[in-house]
Parts: sequence; C-alpha cells; structure tokens
Amino acid sequence: MSESDIRVLIQVPHVASLMRATVRKQGSAVTPRRRSEKQILEELEAGREHLLSAPASRRLLSLLRRRLQSITRNVYVLRHIQEQTEDLYDILIDGATVIHIELPRDASSTEIVFEKSGVKEYLETRRGITKPNRRRLELALELAQR
Repeated sequence: MSESDIRVLIQVPHVASLMRATVRKQGSAVTPRRRSEKQILEELEAGREHLLSAPASRRLLSLLRRRLQSITRNVYVLRHIQEQTEDLYDILIDGATVIHIELPRDASSTEIVFEKSGVKEYLETRRGITKPNRRRLELALELAQR
C-alpha cells in the first residue's frame, strides 16, 4: 500500500480510528491517558520544587516544619485552591500522611486550619474526591515510593 493510499484511508473516519487503535496497541503512539499522567507527574515535581524553594512558599513551608517537627523533600501538593481570603492545600508528606491546610492570605491572621490524616483516612473523609484527583494522589504515592 502506497503512502497516498494510506492518506486516503486515513480521511475515512472509521479507518482512521482503527489505525489509531492499531498504533496504540503497537505502543508507538502516546495515548491521552499517558500524556496526562506525564503532565501530572511533571506538575507534582514542579509543585514540590516550588514548595521547597520558592520565596512565595516560605510561609506554608515554615508552617509545615513547625507543625510536623521535621519534613523531608518528599512532599507533593495534591490540591491547591485559591479562594478570596485563603488558600486551601492538600499535601502528601512522605507517602503516608496527607495534610489539609487552610491558610489565610492575611499573614497576621491566626485562624489556620491544619488537619493531619493518613492516606486511607483522607480518601474516606473526602468521599467526593474526583477521579482526576484520585489519579493525582496515586501518582504522588508512586513518586513518594521512588
């Protein structure tokens, strides 16, 4: 089959999808799931580096160190939500503990929510956790084991 024949076949929708499926089975193409996993892993690593080294993260990092007494470089931000008056974080520590923090934007405020739980307990208390967030946690756990 010539290259021009293949181009014509690819223009037919069902043949194109069949060929994409064949390519995926052979492993020469990156599937959307693989691409998103790679992207999530990169985000987790970038978030870890940002948390540990960025000046903007000093307040959060010092809070973690103060409350946990010691902290390793094995930390991954699972979730960060910016609200009007506070930032919400869920952070995986050492692959075993998840910390939920509600950090007010006003540095003088003393109303900081700091909840510590195991991974299993975190999943049980967060019943409404979305599938992408569960996948993010799974990938963070994999990174923590390395």
